[in-house]
Amino acid sequence: MTVAAVTDDAVPAPARWRVGRPISVVPEFDAQQLLRGMQLDGYGLADELTASMSKLPGIRQQGILQHGPQVAAHLRGLGIGSSELGSLFCRCPGLFSRPAEERAGVLCSQLMGLGLSPGQAARCFKQQPEAATTLGFEPAISVLAPLLIAGSKGGGRTGEQLLGDLLTKHPSAVVLLKYGSESLQQKLDNLLQLGLSKQQVAAALRLSWALLTRTPDQLARMEAVVQQELGADRQLYVKVLRSKPRIASCSEATIRQRAEALVVEFGKQEACRMVDASTQLLAINTVVWRRALATWQQCGVADPRAVAHSSPRLLGYDWLHASRLANLRALQQWLPLGLSAAQAIERYAGFVASIAAERLAGRLLYLEQLRLLPLLVADKPAAKREWRLRQGLTVSKRAAGDPVFISVGDVAAITAAKFDSLVDSALSQQQQDDDGLSSSSSSSSSSPSFEAYRKGRLLQLPAWKQLLAQAEADVVELERKLPPELRRVPAEADGGSGGCAE
Repeated sequence: MTVAAVTDDAVPAPARWRVGRPISVVPEFDAQQLLRGMQLDGYGLADELTASMSKLPGIRQQGILQHGPQVAAHLRGLGIGSSELGSLFCRCPGLFSRPAEERAGVLCSQLMGLGLSPGQAARCFKQQPEAATTLGFEPAISVLAPLLIAGSKGGGRTGEQLLGDLLTKHPSAVVLLKYGSESLQQKLDNLLQLGLSKQQVAAALRLSWALLTRTPDQLARMEAVVQQELGADRQLYVKVLRSKPRIASCSEATIRQRAEALVVEFGKQEACRMVDASTQLLAINTVVWRRALATWQQCGVADPRAVAHSSPRLLGYDWLHASRLANLRALQQWLPLGLSAAQAIERYAGFVASIAAERLAGRLLYLEQLRLLPLLVADKPAAKREWRLRQGLTVSKRAAGDPVFISVGDVAAITAAKFDSLVDSALSQQQQDDDGLSSSSSSSSSSPSFEAYRKGRLLQLPAWKQLLAQAEADVVELERKLPPELRRVPAEADGGSGGCAE
């Protein structure tokens, strides 16, 4: 392709300067022809390239026409494939606007020096094109690498490698590398002065790199909002930043709205206590916890706020989720306690919300298949005390022949090995009862482990398939009954979360 150089001579004299600065002339070009010249044709990217280049000043567009083919060849030599290169060119054309040895080659090599592959380096620029505007990443690396090594638990990896790990997992964090060392150090020092340790900053950085982009003034204004709306002290604010650092990417207006909503619903003092117990409440959209309250109410819970008071973290879960409703149905269906949906939520909401259905509902179905459900009790210590009293034994002492009881906590929370051991003990007891043998003469019974059962039989059982189908239907029915403003948007239904987007 022939590219005509645009010089000041080609610009009418009166238009060459504006407020003491030369005008950046926008060149004319054919995007499809440019792609072909860089051997990137055939990817249907012309429109995207035109839109991306139109956002750049004319001098940078001129640089792309002049240096683009050479930069593309250089990046190919580093190992970036043609398909990824085409996408990179259209998302971050500014990377191609200077000679490779001045910008693209330097920046990509520095990323690869952190342990990123050529493709991973390309993904960083595709997600954060502004990272291509800096001369080099070394100043930022000199601050970030020591910070990450200070927050590591060992493992023999260097700070540079840990930074590479961060960028591999979160490519958009490359925007941190465009900051100068002085700017980054100032932000880090401010977080340390607030009360976070270097280890806590490093841990927070792995959760949300945006924390280190906030200026001291921005963080101070956010702290003032939290203090004003909730009556919280700095200690709570620091706890929020430490445990939910993505809140730093929210605007002050968003934080204020979330705090105000909690105060209106629960009162100022209680809202502050709940945020202290579950900092996530300031990091999620208010519709998430309002939907949880409404869903509990639809399930028959007389006082949803009481459930929230008891365990504020439960408000952070999406209760219109088939796995949670499968757990709820399983507790109603297979517990020999005659629970309603409301009672299951009031007693076992933590297990329902946080345990996958294949584990909680699956284990209940497993116990049902083994005829062990009669051993399920609401309170295992109380059941044992009652049994000892009936036997005329001392309540405080464990008897050699104590029966096996299983609690919902056992089903939901204990490890696979402990659960299998408990099941084996229950089966052994069951065999003794069936045979009328004493414990001394009985041989131990055993069964396949739950994990083997889950992989081999559970997912194929009609009862399991029916449970999931009922749970899916429950989701649809419950959502239909909710007010329109509490229904899920498509992004949430697909697994999105209520973040800080306004």
